[in-house]
Amino acid sequence: MATQVLLVDDFDHDTRADHTLVFAFDGETYSVDLSDENAAEFRELMAPYINVATRLGKHRPEKNPVNGKRPSPALARPSMPSTTNGKPWYKSEPGGPAETEKAKKRYRNMARDWGRENGYDIGDRGVIRDEVYVAFEEHRLAKGLPVGPASVGLS
Repeated sequence: MATQVLLVDDFDHDTRADHTLVFAFDGETYSVDLSDENAAEFRELMAPYINVATRLGKHRPEKNPVNGKRPSPALARPSMPSTTNGKPWYKSEPGGPAETEKAKKRYRNMARDWGRENGYDIGDRGVIRDEVYVAFEEHRLAKGLPVGPASVGLS
């Protein structure tokens, strides 16, 4: 006789859970099993906060003993690189520390070069549109590379 284990949505306790989402808050890491509908609602509610947060890197949770899979992250895709004071982290700050400004410039150059190599219109002045930064970060995420400030050694 085979045993079948079904995960139940932790939020409503009535529907089958389709996703295990992992997130951290106030120094604690949490895992919640949710249906497609509740997972979409969770992502929608968290998106405004995640869009302005500083990404600290990936957390690789242990595999689920029931299905052998790793939980899916709450938001796997960046919608816009994180900002500081309403300004993307990689933009220059007049009077900022020289090493930090050099690292930001390195990041902008990496994104510009990647954009040109991947068919994005960078233009004669070398202005990089936000969509290039987003695509560049998605590319780095897919490759398992650090994103955001961590990609150039900033924390």
